[in-house]
Parts: sequence; C-alpha cells; structure tokens
Amino acid sequence: MILEQQSKSLKERRKPASLLIYLVSFGWLLFVACLAVAHFARPELNTGLVRYWKIEIRNTWQPELTQILLYLLYSVVLLSMSGLFLNKRYQRRKNDRIHFNIIALFLCSLGLTVYLAFKV
Repeated sequence: MILEQQSKSLKERRKPASLLIYLVSFGWLLFVACLAVAHFARPELNTGLVRYWKIEIRNTWQPELTQILLYLLYSVVLLSMSGLFLNKRYQRRKNDRIHFNIIALFLCSLGLTVYLAFKV
C-alpha cells in the first residue's frame, strides 16, 4: 500500500525523446519514398496480355533510378541505426524498451539494400 502511494505521488520528470520520434518518422517517410522509387526503377511485369500482344517491355532495372534508390536506402539505414543508438541511450529504467518500429525500419531498409546490391 505504501509503494502504491509513493508510485502515484512520483511525477514523470523525463522529457519525451522528441529527437528520436522525429528521426524515426523521417526515416519512415524516406522509406516510403524508396518504395515509390523502387516501383519505377524495377523491371516491367511480363503478363500474359503483354506476351499476347507482343509488347516490348524493359527486363532490367533502370540504372539512374537504382542509384537514387540505393542512396536513399543508405540514408534510411543510417537514420535507423542512429535511432537505435538514441533509443538505447534514452533507456535508463527497467521498464524502458526498444521500440519495435526502429528495428523494423532497420531490417526492412537493410534487407532491401542487400537485395539491390547483389541482385542488380
């Protein structure tokens, strides 16, 4: 009972990690931009209708857009790594945790970067 009264009387004096929130939000926006660039840079789909009408399609990645995509992905990987570092730095209490969205952003951007580095 005494512990409950003490925990209710304690005020939260920590400031929110606003830099971390802005950093990760900007990282996700860049990742969405990467997905848009990847859509236009990838090879065109070879569907049955395209084969029936014998339409010429592009079977390779566009080099200019792929370079832009790689630079964007490198920046997203760096942003998410710095977000992971800041998140670890802000953890001071036992109930603090690593935010899942930072890990998801890091893994998605790193996976797409590795895929493009070896596939293209």
